[in-house]
Amino acid sequence: MSVGILLITHEDIGAQLVSVARTIFKQPSIPISVVSVPADLEPAVLGKYADLIRNAIQDMENGQGVLVLTDVYGATPDNLARYFSSDCNARVVSGINLPMLLRVLNYAQQPLGQLCETALIGGRSGIQPDKE
Repeated sequence: MSVGILLITHEDIGAQLVSVARTIFKQPSIPISVVSVPADLEPAVLGKYADLIRNAIQDMENGQGVLVLTDVYGATPDNLARYFSSDCNARVVSGINLPMLLRVLNYAQQPLGQLCETALIGGRSGIQPDKE
């Protein structure tokens, strides 16, 4: 078994990143799930998405932990992920990009704490300025 990966993002950002990653890796060796949250989330349906996120985190927990990747720190998907991650063995990293996800998939057998650090390294190293 390995750590579960859960992407919680606005709209279809997470689903598109997973689609590209699956094209590159063909058969990811790690469980991946996605929760998409509307960008214009109305307060009346916030509870529905909170339930989806809580359930997704719990469903991905297989004893090895869950790495939750969100798109924007402090936004609704990230806030809900951080709130519910405290109830189980889960870590949240915000600012997902494709290099971060690919690095996580490349090192899928790492334990949760180390995989969290790997995600940070992948995300940061995937952002480079051009030469002046």
